[in-house]
Amino acid sequence: MLQPQQTLNLSSYGALYDLLIPKEDELRRIHDEIDMSFVYTELVKNYCDDNGRIAEDPIRMFRYLLLKVICDLSDAAVVKRAKTDLLFKYFLDLSPEETNLIDPSSLCKFRKLRLKDVELMNLLIGKTISVAKQKGLIKKGTIIIDATHTTARAISYNPVEYLRLRVNRLSKSLEELREDLVSSFPMFPKEKNLEQALACCKEIVGLVRNDEIALEIPAAKNHLELLEEAMDDALSRTRLSYDRDARGGYKSVEKSFFGTKEHIGIEAESGLVCAAIVSSGEKTDGRYLEEVIEQSRKNGIDVNEAIADKAYSTLENLELADRKVVDAEGNPKKNFTLYSEIHKNITKVLDRNDGFYFNKDAGRMTCPAGHLSIGRSYNPRNTEKKNNPHYEYKFDVEKCKICPLREGCYKPGAKHKYYVQTILPDVQKEHIEFEKTKLFRDKMKERYKIEAKNADLKHNYGLDKATSYGLENMTMQTALSIFACNLKRIMRLTKA
Repeated sequence: MLQPQQTLNLSSYGALYDLLIPKEDELRRIHDEIDMSFVYTELVKNYCDDNGRIAEDPIRMFRYLLLKVICDLSDAAVVKRAKTDLLFKYFLDLSPEETNLIDPSSLCKFRKLRLKDVELMNLLIGKTISVAKQKGLIKKGTIIIDATHTTARAISYNPVEYLRLRVNRLSKSLEELREDLVSSFPMFPKEKNLEQALACCKEIVGLVRNDEIALEIPAAKNHLELLEEAMDDALSRTRLSYDRDARGGYKSVEKSFFGTKEHIGIEAESGLVCAAIVSSGEKTDGRYLEEVIEQSRKNGIDVNEAIADKAYSTLENLELADRKVVDAEGNPKKNFTLYSEIHKNITKVLDRNDGFYFNKDAGRMTCPAGHLSIGRSYNPRNTEKKNNPHYEYKFDVEKCKICPLREGCYKPGAKHKYYVQTILPDVQKEHIEFEKTKLFRDKMKERYKIEAKNADLKHNYGLDKATSYGLENMTMQTALSIFACNLKRIMRLTKA
């Protein structure tokens, strides 16, 4: 049961706060200047109003989570420090002599039960943007967009290694009650051959599915289902792990990562994050431009300019920017101006909507199954056939033969697989002329700001590695990190 919002906690020792905590301290300023009552308003629906014990105040619980992000502490460490640190007590609205604090496990329950079904990302970002506008920090409508990645908490395996792991877990769950069944399992192949591994797993699944006793063992049934899921994923994913939402992505041909991507927009003048979308790691950057623009507008930024790198200069995004919209006075205007250099190898990929996209970091084309091309050839314009110049990307045909998405993409028996990409449609030619202007060059000089912001979020606010599993938890982690980062940025910009 949720009690009414907490009132001022009067204490005979309250004067210690004014004596020992400077008024210019960032945490104190955040406490004094940022109204957190919106947390109570948003979360009240997730509490019972007439049954159960009195719950901890949601605003205080939310403040605990903020302290975790700002100070990079675990659940147990933040509660322990709150018992002795006066600044923490002040931030949490506790009296100096308070020692009966929450159990650290309450923070986990708060995240799972109270923050669910809450659009936390836009709620927190929108709040900071509102505060910034009230303080006069946001006046223009220019945003800078880029994506950064977060490494998954779970270890990644290649598909054969992960299948072996799942078979071992299934065998262990059956050893005590069905040892004879386990002894009948075929030997898992030593070679890292995916076809052999899948054939072995299929036989094991069949043996277990036909054993009524084995299916009555809850742990065995769970591991059996996980093995079947791993078999489904094995052909379509290059890496597998316990985190089923994590995927592999590339920063270059040699450098890859396994985890998620955060597609972020910042307001150029203040440097505040105004939009963020979390996706799995294999997603291309450019496809999220429209969503970032729309989120920024919902969060209070009147976007009329967007600055981004070459990954965002796709045909689809250029057409999105040129699309006519109606302003507040009812007059038609351009949707927004896109400042993004056209990469010569990014053209109609998204417009064709066939799942292929150019990975600008790796410099390769990526197919719908996530495989990189292995070669490329350039074909100049053919005046007789009136063909535009184009690139042909070559893919490993051996992978295509066993790919689960090969139907309609790979012709059975073909010795080669190419993907043809036409370059320089008319709309891109117009944009290339725009790139030559001084205005374009000056705007692109501001792009460094988001690189600094991504580094700040990773190194100072915990976005370098996931603290839990799944996109939902990663979205919550990103939202809290951005909220803490924006608040501290506001405090620095308004420092007297």
